[in-house]
Amino acid sequence: MRTATLVFALLLAAGALAQPPAAPKSGAAPAAASLAAPGAVRDCPTCPEMVVVPAGTFLLGTSADARERDPDRGESPPLPVTMSRAFAIGRYEVTLAEFRAFVTATQYAPAGDCRIASGGAWVRLPDRGWATPGFPTPQAENEPVVCVSWDDAKAYTDWLTKRTGKLYRLPSETEWEYAARGGTATPRYFGNRDSDEDAVLSVACDYANVYDASSVTELPFPYPNARCGDGHTYTAPVGSFKPNAFDLYDMLGNVREWLQDCYTASYRGRPADGRAWVWAGGCELRGVRGGSWATRPAETRAAARGAELQGLRQADLGFRVVRVL
Repeated sequence: MRTATLVFALLLAAGALAQPPAAPKSGAAPAAASLAAPGAVRDCPTCPEMVVVPAGTFLLGTSADARERDPDRGESPPLPVTMSRAFAIGRYEVTLAEFRAFVTATQYAPAGDCRIASGGAWVRLPDRGWATPGFPTPQAENEPVVCVSWDDAKAYTDWLTKRTGKLYRLPSETEWEYAARGGTATPRYFGNRDSDEDAVLSVACDYANVYDASSVTELPFPYPNARCGDGHTYTAPVGSFKPNAFDLYDMLGNVREWLQDCYTASYRGRPADGRAWVWAGGCELRGVRGGSWATRPAETRAAARGAELQGLRQADLGFRVVRVL
């Protein structure tokens, strides 16, 4: 975190984070810094808090002998990656309040259908959406927005770009895993085997909102739960759990997060840097990372990969944003 804070200070001093655009686009509001936590920056009062992640190197993926490796998701062999440039990423997942500000400002109208958890399964309901995701009690404004498709998330980043004059987008898969690891090489930034499905008492609930012992009665999913209680059956307010070393919250758990990348079955051919892997003609499947309140421990790992249809809306699926420096 000290390195990230130092990089942030240097970039801020150089004007990389705060310099206004030379010629704002028509209709764009001036980029105005708002109060943010130490080490973070906001480009407008309703914009997400952003944290600078420093350049560095790491292994993307999982070794072939890893205990929890998913052989069907192309996690291995791992790919050595050099992140040659720092980037800013959301300190938290995008909240309901932040997404509401976008909808209010643009009159954007996402489709009103979403898959919700019911009886240990996922059921699609046409009257559910980002404002009414089907939880027993309404979400607080500081909980992560859910029931948003990849297209909804991209529309939000496009609006942030227009409003602030800075380039916002979804994270690449490589950027996401690098940020989630926070400089670690273990399956989770908070430990190795003390949070897997064999752990007698998991520490996961100190760091992440996952499918845990307090959720099994209301949500009887047909897979193992973490052996701890995090106090939240569904979404939790962002920042409720301990951050990783980059001072990023909920990189694991709370909600799964959309990525910029088209999903690929392996890392073969992927650029060995932070760029997203996308096709010129678009794609149906987009990468998803991080796990959620409904995710089993084995899939709540930094290297665990997932994918969903680009148009899917589900009550455990949200996003966070990246800002290009």
